[in-house]
Amino acid sequence: MLKAIRDIGELYGKIEIYDPIEAEKVLILEFNKDGKFTKVDLEDFSKDKLSLYMYKKAKGKNPPSLSPTLLLNRSQIDKSIGNLRKILKHYKNVKLELKLDNILEEVRKIDIPPKKTILLTIKIDGKYIGEIDAFRKTLENLISQEGNNSKGEAVCCVCLQKKEVSGDISPFKFYTIDKPGYIVGGFRKEISYKNFPLCFDCKRYMEAGYHKIKEDLKFKIGNGLDYYLIPEFILGREKLKQETLDILFNSEHRKIMLNKKEYSSFMSDEEEILELITQEKDAITLNFLFLEQQQSADRILLHVQDIYPSRLKELFTAKKYVEKFLSSENYEYNFTYLTIRKFFSKSDPSKKTEDLRKYFLEIIDKTFRGVRIEEQFLIYFLLKPIRKNILKNEEYINTIRDAFAVFLFIKLSTKEVNMEEKQFNNLEEFLDSLPSLDTPLKKGLFVLGALTESILQIQVKERNNKPFLKKLKDLRMNQADVMGLLPEIREKLENYQEFYGYKKRLFEMASEYLARASTPWKLSIEEINFYFVLGMGMFYKIKQFIYKNKEEVSYEEQA
Repeated sequence: MLKAIRDIGELYGKIEIYDPIEAEKVLILEFNKDGKFTKVDLEDFSKDKLSLYMYKKAKGKNPPSLSPTLLLNRSQIDKSIGNLRKILKHYKNVKLELKLDNILEEVRKIDIPPKKTILLTIKIDGKYIGEIDAFRKTLENLISQEGNNSKGEAVCCVCLQKKEVSGDISPFKFYTIDKPGYIVGGFRKEISYKNFPLCFDCKRYMEAGYHKIKEDLKFKIGNGLDYYLIPEFILGREKLKQETLDILFNSEHRKIMLNKKEYSSFMSDEEEILELITQEKDAITLNFLFLEQQQSADRILLHVQDIYPSRLKELFTAKKYVEKFLSSENYEYNFTYLTIRKFFSKSDPSKKTEDLRKYFLEIIDKTFRGVRIEEQFLIYFLLKPIRKNILKNEEYINTIRDAFAVFLFIKLSTKEVNMEEKQFNNLEEFLDSLPSLDTPLKKGLFVLGALTESILQIQVKERNNKPFLKKLKDLRMNQADVMGLLPEIREKLENYQEFYGYKKRLFEMASEYLARASTPWKLSIEEINFYFVLGMGMFYKIKQFIYKNKEEVSYEEQA
């Protein structure tokens, strides 16, 4: 992956003296040509002015940047100005009058918008620091001094050439030598380059590549979870179509392509390009890097590597099968990894943090690599929100549908099942096609769940509520509870004068399947209720095999 980042930087990146940064506003301290403070100004941030702001992050925290442009600490503006004073000590050719009281008095007159990211910088005689040679030369000198405390002659770990290297110039915030665990040779920092020997050329290219990736290849799965798409040219970039390279690295071309073609999202980002890449041959592999920013460092949450376009195509095939399977005449289902995240985010919606995120990342990793996931593990988490919906008498069909979509996709993507697209002549063939409905017991539970949903729909029509839900014991039924449902369902249908036609047929099927099941049942409580509730959610699919006259199906029931 490191060489891939270097290659991207060399081919498509720009080596700049400054770092890219994003903000909403820029607070400017203005000085005259004699260095006297004159006023404070607030302007809109512009990406076109990055070279003028000349922001350059420092490796340490104190001061936080190498240039006199830094992120404003709005709660401690005096501290930010103090950091600015420390930074300017390195710029010996520049003498500025930084009287804290005067500056703070002027800053307080400015209406700084709340909850906005603000840059703090300076202007001298109307010029940004990026327009002043003295600042640029000093910054270049400061950058060249980075890594001096850990230099040596060695083979660079990226370009594999013997050069002057350093162990303290990594452009990545997830590598550092300021903790003993990173230092070889008796914790001597001066020989720590042996851990991560990086030459200065590769460092510059990797910085440019990393910035290019952040700019063009950063995507997200919902809120708060970003990933970077890092391509590797395993057969050289000349083996790739120019169109693929443009999709990856030319944002204008990408927008045109995405507007021209109907594409489906996979990881749930609006401008996702993964389906476009599936058209490429296996001359490229993809790395998916999930990072979390913690204070001034980045922590790797997950690195999925060596994903070929052909494997990505298999995942899209599984996704599209799930969507087609769960869609109906009146409803088009859409599946992405965000659907999975609904079940593997928070164990309780009231929690502030996503305590189940590690499981979600594990599912991403295993589905991409085709590694089997334990069924009982899945069922436990898929059933939990359905139970909550039913307990609170909330809408549950969509939750069941999503749970079944996740279950199907994982079974398909890990190649545990192979579901062929075909026409089913009857309900039995349909049931035989469903993954894990491989025993009479599971089929009986599924059909009984569908029959239960038919009663609930009758009750909504007749009474505008679903009192029969109480019979389901919050989906914690055991074998005796389920068997006890059979006579209650029959009695209820007879009371509603509905025990005929397809409902009678479903009752007979469920009874027959359950009678053929070996006893005692060898399923956990979660499994019993999961297969039962899937039948409830799939009632709209089952009806297409049992209604002879489609006009009998109400609009509400088809939804």
